[in-house]
Amino acid sequence: MEKEEKVVIVLLLMALSSISVAYFCFGLEFAGAGKVSGGEFKQYSPESEVGERVNLEAEVLSKRFTYTGGHLLLKVDYNSEPLTVFVPSDAGVEALDESINKGDFVSITGIVTEYEGEREIKVTDKTEIFRIDG
Repeated sequence: MEKEEKVVIVLLLMALSSISVAYFCFGLEFAGAGKVSGGEFKQYSPESEVGERVNLEAEVLSKRFTYTGGHLLLKVDYNSEPLTVFVPSDAGVEALDESINKGDFVSITGIVTEYEGEREIKVTDKTEIFRIDG
């Protein structure tokens, strides 16, 4: 082997080992460690961690749009505690505004997030919220 070929092989091995170390040190956190895989979700609880995909059923206490951005905010009653559900404007808020009202019982699937120190559920698509007929 030529000297240049040996240098290239050594550099490739160093890059591969660096990527492996970075993955095991940091990648598991970003790859969804501790979360349910396959698009599934866990039942929401106050102990749910930020970033977890969760599901809950609750009564809608209020519904309003944000002053800027046209996002939908639902306040729901989860185990006698108010919880905010954030629906971005590009997630089909018009359809949700027509189909969900105060007093409705809904099923919500979303990601646990925090906004200004308060826990909330972020929904990414209108299909993740639906009224429970009963």
